[in-house]
Amino acid sequence: MQEQIAIAAKILSESSVPNLPEEIVRLKEELNKKYPNTVTIANLISNNPVLLGDFLNLVNTNITDEKTEVKDAKAAVNILGLDEIYNIFLSSSIANVVSQSPQEKELIASGSKAGLAAAELSYWVYDVSRSEAYMAGLMQNMGAIYLSRKDPDNYFELIKSQLSNPISSYDKELEEYQTTHAHLGTYVARKWNITSDVYKAILLHHDTEFALKTSNDQKVRHLVALIMVANYVVSINSGEQYITQELKEYRELGLRTLDLPETALKAANSAIIKWGKSMGLSAGSH
Repeated sequence: MQEQIAIAAKILSESSVPNLPEEIVRLKEELNKKYPNTVTIANLISNNPVLLGDFLNLVNTNITDEKTEVKDAKAAVNILGLDEIYNIFLSSSIANVVSQSPQEKELIASGSKAGLAAAELSYWVYDVSRSEAYMAGLMQNMGAIYLSRKDPDNYFELIKSQLSNPISSYDKELEEYQTTHAHLGTYVARKWNITSDVYKAILLHHDTEFALKTSNDQKVRHLVALIMVANYVVSINSGEQYITQELKEYRELGLRTLDLPETALKAANSAIIKWGKSMGLSAGSH
């Protein structure tokens, strides 16, 4: 594990992992104060029109329990908890910070879909908030962007194959590069000061032994399981050609950890379809 993390660090040192936007850094500083100022928080969120637009778009998906449309930062601050505000603002900013090419934007979009599915599934998981579940789903493939820049001719096909073969294709990735997108993603998440629960879940989201490795950390175990089940929902939403026995086994690894009703996966699938329609995408778009 440490050797794979070291290789990931070397790859990232050869690339340029951007710093988070100043608004996020200042928001975190304000939230860390004993008495955060809600006016200052709303102003920071509103400071960059692009970031504000992305934030409000995400707030008005299923990532929150709010049923009425949130139209501005002040309303968001009044309605949402401060932890939720930070998680959603950070998550909504990541795509602008990282992706450079159409293929990288596809990776971000796939992560967004997994995040929305995980957020929906988290309704039945008492120790994971919707915004935490979304961030874990979104961030899981962040390392894939940087690994693809090292080997653009081959890597995108390998990561895409994990839609249908999330275990064997991940093993192939590890064999090919001696590290994986999970290791790079963990490193990036730590650089951005994302919570340890989320970056630990990123590290383990293809690990068939995750339940054993998280036996003393129930929240991380739940986050990993949410990512796994959410990834299954994304794959089946992408087309029947992705449904394999291996994908079903991967789903079962997650379901064994979660106490979900039969309707949960349908609800998660509906969330992805709704997002696709709002973005002008067909159900099978990646």
